[in-house]
Amino acid sequence: MISPVKILFILLATAITAHATTTDPGKAALEFLEKVRSGKINLAPNTDTAISPQTTDGKKHEIAKRLERLARDIGSDSLEIGTIKTDENFAAVMIRKVGGYDPSRLQVFPVALIRRDADWTAAPMPASFENARAGHAIALRNRTAQLEDWMLRQQVIDLENLRAQSGALMRKKIETSLSTKDLRALTANQAGMRFLSACQNRDLPAILGLLGGLSNKLPDDWPLRLKATENAILPNAKPSDPWRRLIDPKVLRAVVHQEEDETGGLISIACLDPARPSRPSISLVHLSISKNPEGNWEIDLPDSLLLNNPTDEESFDDDLDDNLLDAFPTEWRKIEPATPLPSATTAHDALLAALRSSSPAALLRLTHLGTDPTAARKACIAAANLWWTLHDPTAVRHAMPLTLKESDETALGLFQIFSTRSPDRLNLKTLYLEKTTQGWLWHPTPTPAAIEHFKNLPELNPNHWTTKWQKLLLSDSIEITKIPIAPPPTPTDAQNVMLAWLKATRSGDVKAALKLTARLHDPKGDATPLQNLGHEITTARRSTAEPTIIGTYPGNSLTAIGLKISQAGTTSHPLYSVIQTPVGARILIEIDLFAARGREFLNNIAFNRIEKLGSPAAAADLRARHTEFQTNVESLKQPEN
Repeated sequence: MISPVKILFILLATAITAHATTTDPGKAALEFLEKVRSGKINLAPNTDTAISPQTTDGKKHEIAKRLERLARDIGSDSLEIGTIKTDENFAAVMIRKVGGYDPSRLQVFPVALIRRDADWTAAPMPASFENARAGHAIALRNRTAQLEDWMLRQQVIDLENLRAQSGALMRKKIETSLSTKDLRALTANQAGMRFLSACQNRDLPAILGLLGGLSNKLPDDWPLRLKATENAILPNAKPSDPWRRLIDPKVLRAVVHQEEDETGGLISIACLDPARPSRPSISLVHLSISKNPEGNWEIDLPDSLLLNNPTDEESFDDDLDDNLLDAFPTEWRKIEPATPLPSATTAHDALLAALRSSSPAALLRLTHLGTDPTAARKACIAAANLWWTLHDPTAVRHAMPLTLKESDETALGLFQIFSTRSPDRLNLKTLYLEKTTQGWLWHPTPTPAAIEHFKNLPELNPNHWTTKWQKLLLSDSIEITKIPIAPPPTPTDAQNVMLAWLKATRSGDVKAALKLTARLHDPKGDATPLQNLGHEITTARRSTAEPTIIGTYPGNSLTAIGLKISQAGTTSHPLYSVIQTPVGARILIEIDLFAARGREFLNNIAFNRIEKLGSPAAAADLRARHTEFQTNVESLKQPEN
């Protein structure tokens, strides 16, 4: 027999467990709105809402439309639990939308809830028990009607209270990055520099604090300031040209003018923008700083930033602006001194690395600017122009060194600029290096003596490189004369090289992609591998979704990998051939196969190429793998290319 004390212990434990599993109505209401926001609400009975099983399909459709509108009202801002009122198994909860820095965006969403056993579940309609399994007794309907009336009244009260608190809430968020005390301790020039730093770091709270967001009385144009800043700073924002000059990490900036007194100041920033608007240039952004009646510094945005209008460029006057633009090289050198190198060879290697770096700053450190301000400005623009040639996102280009020639005081580096748009076209770029008293630097405008010294070099004749440059570029790709019947790459090895290939082509990394490939020796030249490489990189960068491996097919001499690629609303299914080489699994770059009806002629070209240059056995092996892949794709009933 169980003792009375033990029975009491069991009852207490059961009660505690039941209480612990009881859902809080506020939390349930918050979870409901988060599901509404994500568009994943389920209106089937006994799922995400307390919807009545008798609700018609037409009514469910109407409810779904209302919830879609509610999701748009919620947006992406933060939600928090507000006032709660309960009446036994019914509850009403105010959920407050408090995110963002604009008081006009504040909202309060009433949510009706019903408890069944220990769980609270939201009614399907906002602020209403309509179509919920609330019961039909008159007493129950009176209680739910009273809660609905309360929600309508309380929504107004909570919103008024929230708006009254909005200034304090906004200042609290801003002070996570910049306090009022720290703002007032700055000088006008320091405030301007702090704003520039906040822009470069995309620090939205600090930017808004410097635009007046820490003041009890916000600037009269606060909605414009807030909208312009959020359109430039928030994730996935596409800032217009004037804002981009302040926040894009590819833009190089130097302060070229500052003035201040106790009540205000002015700061001018020269921006070397490699992409503006279609060719590099240096432009100015002028920021005026003033102290408001509360003693806070405020950045007064020019119209070009406030209205996001690149045509509204404020200017002092043409002569002064021209002098400020000429000051950029000197001021930039204070930030990033030149780094002359001890030899032409080390300078040439550093130049190649700088061309491939993620910012033009590395190239500018290797650039000879000289002492003439206007010529130095042109040299900066030339450096940005050269860097942008290789980093313009609309085209993938790769700088490949061909040769380096040097004398005592000058040197010449010759490069092939490979482009995926014209993968078999020769595009030579000549870069001159000069020995200064500190070391070797790139000279954007070579001296007449340097040009004269190298003018008769045979390497400067394009005919010298007609086919040779292709061999050099493809040196990272393994060349084979025959595909032997041998153990092919394992499925795991083939998939790993395929995934690395997809990453390299999507990022436009030509060198990394070539290191993952093999090519068949072709007496007629290397145009086919380069053309396929250009096509692969272009296609990968245009695809809207990551390709997926949908089949791996080991054969006798190779392992085939089948993909699914989505692009512009169509789906294609390419098949890649992976062979074993002395350095591991590699993709046969020139073999271009697809599982698609109507593709037979082009597929046969690929089969014939591998049969002629690889081996008949390898061609038969690949045909069998392709047939298997084609059958599997058709069984999936997916759209064909």
